[in-house]
Amino acid sequence: MSRNGRFFLLLMSCVIILLLVFSFWAVRSNKAAGAFEIHNVLMCDEVDDRMQPLGAGSVFSYGTRQLCLWFDYSRASGGDVVRVRWYYRGRPIHSEVLRLTPGDGAKAYCLLLEDGSPLPKGSYSIRISMYDRVFSDLPFVISE
Repeated sequence: MSRNGRFFLLLMSCVIILLLVFSFWAVRSNKAAGAFEIHNVLMCDEVDDRMQPLGAGSVFSYGTRQLCLWFDYSRASGGDVVRVRWYYRGRPIHSEVLRLTPGDGAKAYCLLLEDGSPLPKGSYSIRISMYDRVFSDLPFVISE
């Protein structure tokens, strides 16, 4: 084997080893692959003063002016954030980033129109994600 061939083979071996080490590090350090979990995702009319959901369901009547997403979570590290995306008839209508307190807890986020009018009738869904990991994709309906 020529000197250039050996150099190329050595160079490619080093690159492959570096890629393997980097891949292992990236997977181990990715927060989305960690122990963080979201539980009990639901839609409700509102939350009480103790942060408990009231009027939970998946079908809401027309005239509703706000709906709240409620969920609890566990093992959040400092600085964890989740993205909440609301969809109406398959189209995104709102996106928000929610910062979580470290440890275990509960979070609520409400959707209402700026002018205070009732939410339109139709099918909705809400997606909770962190990085590329989707924790929940929850459908609900506002009907007659």
